[in-house]
Amino acid sequence: MGALLGIPEWLAVTLLVIFGLSIAMLYGFWSIRRAHRRVAATRPNPTRQQFIALMEEDCSPEVSDFLWRKAVYYVEPRLTPHPDDDLMLDLKIDDDDIAMDWPRDWAEQRGFHDSNLPEWPKEWPATIRNFGRWLDMGPQ
Repeated sequence: MGALLGIPEWLAVTLLVIFGLSIAMLYGFWSIRRAHRRVAATRPNPTRQQFIALMEEDCSPEVSDFLWRKAVYYVEPRLTPHPDDDLMLDLKIDDDDIAMDWPRDWAEQRGFHDSNLPEWPKEWPATIRNFGRWLDMGPQ
């Protein structure tokens, strides 16, 4: 391939890899923006205070504030989190962040190890509201 372009083979392969990775990154960026636009068109964007009020029946204000800070990092400025958003399907937050980083950060903040959190109830969808309920089931 390099010979066809008049450049060394290693350079042609490197450029091809860079081009492929660029396309993949652009698709990911476009996909996230598209999903956020779709979600924003279907529901209001609550403020931090409104979000905490919407969550108050299901979890503590501390959990609500923690989840607001975590989720808003991923979706601002296009969107604000809503309790009924699915973390992966609607907000496009990486499942490793949700499954590993957020529980660990919550546990460290509360002074226990994240292995002390209960198993995730399999029948629960991965909404922010359910995530808050689940975090509140951990040690106090």
